[in-house]
Amino acid sequence: MKHKGLNQLLCAATVNSRFRETLLHNPAQALATGYLDHAFALTPEEHDLVVGIKAQQLEDFAAQVYHWISGNGNGYNGNGYNGNGRNGNGHRQRLSLKDTSVELYRAGMPAHA
Repeated sequence: MKHKGLNQLLCAATVNSRFRETLLHNPAQALATGYLDHAFALTPEEHDLVVGIKAQQLEDFAAQVYHWISGNGNGYNGNGYNGNGRNGNGHRQRLSLKDTSVELYRAGMPAHA
């Protein structure tokens, strides 16, 4: 599965509020600490993406990850945004967590929080 580490990261943030808050407020610490003794296997580009994202809610975080994945990282400017978090049409791209449920399920994260 492509971007398995990112899928696992989002899955962990979805099921565990403490991890989610750490990810949103200090993504570098969330990556360093991991989740339930699970370290996320991210490429250097994925790591830079996660550390650079500025989001107040998981939906916004997931939207930025989705935007990066769908564009293969092209145009990523190092601060978590591609075009200031906009999709090029002047509208912020939103991604509902239910839209990613299949990919999160496939990530194989533990079901307990």
